[in-house]
Amino acid sequence: MQTFSNMRRDITYNRYIKLTFLALFLVIYQVFTNVYPFLSPLVGVFFIYISNRFKYGGFDAYLAFLYLCFFELNHGLYLFSTVFLFIIFYYLIKPKIASAFESESWTIALSVIIAYVGLYLVNVFFSYLLDRPLFSFSFIYIFYIAIDIILANLFLRGNR
Repeated sequence: MQTFSNMRRDITYNRYIKLTFLALFLVIYQVFTNVYPFLSPLVGVFFIYISNRFKYGGFDAYLAFLYLCFFELNHGLYLFSTVFLFIIFYYLIKPKIASAFESESWTIALSVIIAYVGLYLVNVFFSYLLDRPLFSFSFIYIFYIAIDIILANLFLRGNR
């Protein structure tokens, strides 16, 4: 047994394995959001997650950006429109929201609303620039906003 005494279980890559399975689950979930329109695409949740984790960097923030880009491709939106919206939100709008509201719940709710409405406005702007048909804002987005506000308040509160 002396030969194997220096061997031990190594959990160095455990975090990356969890992120890989989470990414695989989210890709499958995103495919189901096209099939079943009552499933929220979780744009607001990931938008808030990225805005909370952006200054720290990290692999998980980049995976969240990748998820939002996959969402755009999967739902026929313009590529990198969420990145464009995030830059505007993070540097111009988020500091004003944080200073205007004391309650974190209201900050999260307003950020989710800005994520969905802003994504719609950015895509309308791009379609106007490219002379394409305009996107329509459906009432199902109000359902998505409500679901994302609830989920973001449950899972992302206190992650500032």
